[in-house]
Amino acid sequence: MEIDRDKNYEIIVLPNQDVGLKAQQILVTRQVDFKHISTLAVVVPEEKHQEVCRLLIDEGVLIGGYYKFLYRDYEEDFFRKAQDYKPSATEEEFLKSITLCYVAPCIADETKIRLIAYFSYDISEILPYLNAVIKGASYNKNLPVLTYTKGRRMINLYNIKVAIAKADDIIDAWNILNEIKELVNKTYRDKDKIKPNYEGKVKITALQIYGWLPKSNCRACGEATCLAFAVKLLQGEQKLGNCIPLAREQKFSENRKIMNEIAEALGI
Repeated sequence: MEIDRDKNYEIIVLPNQDVGLKAQQILVTRQVDFKHISTLAVVVPEEKHQEVCRLLIDEGVLIGGYYKFLYRDYEEDFFRKAQDYKPSATEEEFLKSITLCYVAPCIADETKIRLIAYFSYDISEILPYLNAVIKGASYNKNLPVLTYTKGRRMINLYNIKVAIAKADDIIDAWNILNEIKELVNKTYRDKDKIKPNYEGKVKITALQIYGWLPKSNCRACGEATCLAFAVKLLQGEQKLGNCIPLAREQKFSENRKIMNEIAEALGI
């Protein structure tokens, strides 16, 4: 199938390569029109995506999620990056795989995606070591959760899952998951050389927090600007619930979830 610039399409994401291969074999056998991205995703016409999803589910295929194909302006580059993508090796002794189980557009910015993926093994014991090696990370040992940023992306590592917000696209998401897998395994191999850090390092800046606020400067919180609110929040002089737009408006629901996780991780 070729992409027609005058039509709309959806990307259907599969959780791992085995499921992806099974799904694409079914689509070929049933003569369903689709464009291959990789073994982990396909593009289908928007008007057909629900029908395709139902077909795959009826055949016992687990679907990670789907979102609009938004890459017409750099279609060739998108598919080239997809061809260049290589999953990391799976023979590691600790974390063998990360399975992508949920994908959706970010509510505040539909050009970005959010996702949840599950680890093949509980990584709780490695989180304090990751806390020692990841610059700018914040660790909450009571949950436990390790929070850090990579560019604009917010990453939360839990014992058996990872939640990522504002990935550029599905290829960006795959690459981040690869990096996480490799980092966890390297940290596991090197843990005898690393002093674990069980402290909740507060490394997230007011400017980073500001990036997840509404930026409307509405003053409902009592501060002159959203940046001033972010500073006071970090200093413990404000409460997250005082940001009325963030707390109440549906369009900020994704940001609200992320900010709740940040506040919980930082203990503010």
